[in-house]
Amino acid sequence: MIVQLAFETLAIAGCAFAIALTLGLPAAVIVVRGGIVGKIVAFLATAVRAIPDLVLAIICVAALGLGPVAGVTALGINTGAVLAKLFAELLLAVRREPEEALRAIGASPLTSFLIGLVPEAWPGLVGFAAYALESIIRGSVIVGIVGAGGLGSAIVQSFNLANYHEFFMYIAWLVVIVILVDALSGWLRERAPAFAAVGVFCAIAAAGVAGIALSGNVSGSDLARALPRVVHFLADEMPPDFSAKVIATATDGIEVTIVVAIVGTFGGALLAVPLALLAAPRIALGWMRGTGYAPWSYVPMIISRFGLAIVRAIPPLALGLLALSIVGLGPKAGAVALALHTAGVLGKLFGESLEIAPLTEAESLVATGAPATAAALVGLVPGALNALLSHLAYRWEWNVRASTTLGMIGAGGIGQAIFNAQQLLFYHQLIAYVIFAVALVVAGDVVSQAFRARLHLRTVLR
Repeated sequence: MIVQLAFETLAIAGCAFAIALTLGLPAAVIVVRGGIVGKIVAFLATAVRAIPDLVLAIICVAALGLGPVAGVTALGINTGAVLAKLFAELLLAVRREPEEALRAIGASPLTSFLIGLVPEAWPGLVGFAAYALESIIRGSVIVGIVGAGGLGSAIVQSFNLANYHEFFMYIAWLVVIVILVDALSGWLRERAPAFAAVGVFCAIAAAGVAGIALSGNVSGSDLARALPRVVHFLADEMPPDFSAKVIATATDGIEVTIVVAIVGTFGGALLAVPLALLAAPRIALGWMRGTGYAPWSYVPMIISRFGLAIVRAIPPLALGLLALSIVGLGPKAGAVALALHTAGVLGKLFGESLEIAPLTEAESLVATGAPATAAALVGLVPGALNALLSHLAYRWEWNVRASTTLGMIGAGGIGQAIFNAQQLLFYHQLIAYVIFAVALVVAGDVVSQAFRARLHLRTVLR
């Protein structure tokens, strides 16, 4: 049973990955070519990217009904928009000389692109595709809430039935899958030859499509008609319902969502600091004490790194369901879930930043007999501060999206308004709440980008 659910999850992810590549690659090429069409495609990719995963899944359920088609379509469209942006930015950033040289000797635009530009961007293209695969695996549990099947649906069902033994068992399997996919992704990005990366990506996509098709619940025509049906649904539900009641509900929901994101971000950052100190080898293994590496220090470092990996691998929605069972319905559950997941992510990123920070000041403090804690906080942290703040800004951006999603499982906020409207079939209200949610996400992105730009300017001025 569990093995079958795991294969269903991988099939959903693989099929969504195929859709994402099918949409993302051509869209990126169109954006790179520019012109009016390129600008339109870039705008659409930006708009779709701003819609949180589960919000898009709710729209797909309203348009397509319950089942794997809605979940796969939502994951594929969302990740395809992300890949379109990442691939386009990468292709625009690499050296253009090889492509221009080929065009100068009469090569066709396609030949110039494939031979002159793609090899220059290849490592980044592989890295972004691997990142997309990781994101889709994690997202597969999200679409389980809308009945797509796999471990996500099993996790939600076991929680609703208060069967916590199965709940934790399903989460454990999901963690194992995510860790294995992360390892595969790292190998593809860093060490795999080009043909191996292409082969793995094609095999995953083909296996996902075949797995969904062989399940007997979905046909190829269902998948082919999914995107046009979603577009038709959105057209039919226009204009959105911007009545006074809807605006008041959305305003209250946005306030709750922002509070959850703030508490989750900064609460998680506070938890991440001690975990990062334990996970950074130069601190954990004894160097900061001036005594050299101590063998016994490996134990807390390994435990810390293992704990961070597990917390990062558990999707926030699963953490949210667990928090609901402990603190009850409402924003507290969302804040607890985000704080835990943020601690896992930032603990790793903070630890890596401390590993590459300048050592001079910390070494001087250690040499004069300063305690390890003082040497780390006073001598090491300031040198890594810009990187730490940049990670915090990225996480804030991510948590604004996640807090919207968590509202759909009972954590309050604009997400809960979206879920309630979908359940009551109030689709004009649903579209209005989605627009408010997208505006909130875009505003969060703008704040984050402005903060990172200020950090970069401060670094340059130094």
